[in-house]
Amino acid sequence: MRKEAYVLKEISLYDYLYQSVLTQLACGALRQGDRLPSQTELCRQYNVGITTVRRVYRMLQAEGVIDCEARTKAVIRCDLTNAEITRMIQNRKLYILDIYRSLAPLYPFLQAQGAFRIKELEPLRNLLRQSVQAEEQRGRLHCYSQLLETLFSPFNNQLLKDWHQEVSHVTYVPLYATLQLDPRVALPLEEFQQLFNELLEAMANSEISACEARLRQIYDKGWMRAEKILDALAPESEGQRKVPAYSWAALASRTPKYTAIACSLLERIRAGEFDDQRYIPSIPQLMQEYSASLATIRSAVAVLNDIGVIRTAAKKGSVIVSPSDFSLAPMKLDKAIVEENIVTFLDALQLLTLCWTPLVRVLFPKWTSAFRQALAERLEALPSSAGILAGELLRQLREGALYAGQRQFLTQLEDLLLWGHYLKRLPNLKLPDALLPERLCDDQRRIVQALKESEEAIFITLTQRLFDEAYAIARDLARQTEAEISRFPAALEKA
Repeated sequence: MRKEAYVLKEISLYDYLYQSVLTQLACGALRQGDRLPSQTELCRQYNVGITTVRRVYRMLQAEGVIDCEARTKAVIRCDLTNAEITRMIQNRKLYILDIYRSLAPLYPFLQAQGAFRIKELEPLRNLLRQSVQAEEQRGRLHCYSQLLETLFSPFNNQLLKDWHQEVSHVTYVPLYATLQLDPRVALPLEEFQQLFNELLEAMANSEISACEARLRQIYDKGWMRAEKILDALAPESEGQRKVPAYSWAALASRTPKYTAIACSLLERIRAGEFDDQRYIPSIPQLMQEYSASLATIRSAVAVLNDIGVIRTAAKKGSVIVSPSDFSLAPMKLDKAIVEENIVTFLDALQLLTLCWTPLVRVLFPKWTSAFRQALAERLEALPSSAGILAGELLRQLREGALYAGQRQFLTQLEDLLLWGHYLKRLPNLKLPDALLPERLCDDQRRIVQALKESEEAIFITLTQRLFDEAYAIARDLARQTEAEISRFPAALEKA
């Protein structure tokens, strides 16, 4: 159960933006004289309104962090000393290294998938030329960072872009940190230059495996450098072995607390926690369980009503509804909120679909025979529905994750997938599952068999196809809504 994960102090959206700026300052990604993005850019990046951005600006200005004037970008006023930043890096050591470990299977693979889809290489060559001409290492690193960020552009996925920016910020280790250390931990800029040239050559030749190999070398070199610096600055002690809890702000800023609570309740309902009760817990009980306000719990209950999981009767309570009893009723949530979140749902599902194979390749060999057998039995008992099967597979992948960053990443993506249930509300909806029942049943049977017989390659192929088709179906259905199609993430053609 994930109920405990949401008995937290409610974190407001302006807190995420405020803490993000301070984190970038603390890790050295922002220094005195640097400019923040415009207020409009911050609104988009953090999925917040202009009022929220202005409130954060006032807070940062009052604390002496920034200077800002009308119609200009805010400028970082203060600067931390190298000693202060070093202390902060020491405190974040396990957090940074867990992120590197968590993303090692994903990042080079994702970047290679994007690189393979880029056909116009001249802008990337220009960035590489700019890096050579940069007088300072920081300028050269900025060009490299832009080049890597460009590799995600073919997916047209704003969630992915913002998550990449967050990863870049929180794993950043300032260049000055190498000055008093062994020179072998300095950035091998010439090696990076050569690897980027080889990457562009592989892209020009449409060699996806070569792209991934070069990107993995770049990733591993960054990881190795960070680990050496952190080990030198903060030798491990007995009290430093547990990775502190953290969440991905790029995902959390798109997940209101009521959405997370609705996901938690949905999981508890599916697990049968309320099977022997006529009603699920009352709103006052849920307020106490989740330490949430009345408005937050009402919104969570409204979502579960809208997607057909429960039915709430005035002055009585909420009863669980079986799928066969689902019927359309007037939506309780505002339509504009739903349409905005359907785009976020597509972003999350596309990102999960892209990450599925590299994650399973790492995790499948770690699963015990008992774990695989139990998963096979659960899948065997489920109805032949792409959505239901994919949901159960995701939950089991999350439970088997090796590192805190992987587990939190999958948990937060799962919360965002809740909005996909609203696609069931489309008028005259024809669910594609009903069009291919025989193929889906056969795939389900073969997935179960692959688990029982430890056939990793077959399991990966079939489950990846399940997610590919689930994303394609969801994207086609979302086109029937009034959501802005230009903001949809790209269709995923086979690389």
